[in-house]
Amino acid sequence: MRPGMTDRTAPRDGLREDGPEAGGRRRDKEATKQALLAAALQVFALRGYDAATTREVAQAAGVNEQLIQRYFGGKEGLLLAVIERFGEEERRSCAMPPPCASIEAEVQGFLEFHLEHACEIADITKVALHRSLCDPKVAREIGRQFAETRVPLLCRRLEALRARGLIDQGADLEAAATALSSLSFGLAFVDQLVFGADCERLRRVTRHVARVYASALAPRADEDAISGEP
Repeated sequence: MRPGMTDRTAPRDGLREDGPEAGGRRRDKEATKQALLAAALQVFALRGYDAATTREVAQAAGVNEQLIQRYFGGKEGLLLAVIERFGEEERRSCAMPPPCASIEAEVQGFLEFHLEHACEIADITKVALHRSLCDPKVAREIGRQFAETRVPLLCRRLEALRARGLIDQGADLEAAATALSSLSFGLAFVDQLVFGADCERLRRVTRHVARVYASALAPRADEDAISGEP
C-alpha cells in the first residue's frame, strides 16, 4: 500500500476503485464505462455478438476485463447497455428536421430521415436484431426503444398538423404513427441495408406513401354538406 493510502481507498483485485467520495474517481468510472460501450459496439459489429469475447472488448477499450463484469454483469449486460445507448442516440436523432407545412411533406421527411439515419447505426442495429431473435431481453429492449422514440415523436408532429386543421379530427394518429414507424424501419434497415434495394427506388416509395397518408388523414367534408341536407 502506498504511503497515505488507507484500506478504504486501496485498489482491490488489481482494479481501480471508484468510491463515492472522490469526484475524480467517479469521472474515471464513467469514462471507463463509455470506453467499454464504444469498444463493445465496435467489436460486436466486427465479430458478431456470439463470436466476440469480453477479452476482445476490454482490450479494445484498454481496460481490465473484470470491469465488464463489475459494471455490466457480463457480456449480455454489456450488449443490453449498448442497445440502451443506441436508444439514447435514437431519441436524440428523433429531433429530426423542423416540422413541415403539410402532411405529405411531414411523412416523406420522416421516412427519408430514417433512410439516412439507418446507415449511421447500421452495425449495432444488425447486431441487436440478430441477437433479438434468440434473446427475449434484447427483443423487449428494442421494442421499448421504438415505442418510446419514433411513435411518440411522429404522433406529436401529426398532432401539430391536426391543430392547424390539416388532419381529420377523427383520425387515429397513434395507429398512423405506429404503422409509419414500422414502415420506416422496414424500408431503411431491411430493404436498404439487408436487401440492398436501390436508394432512388426507396425514395419513390416514400413519396408514394406520403401521398397516400396525406389523402387518408386529410379532413373529411361534412356528410350533410355532401348530401345537400340542411
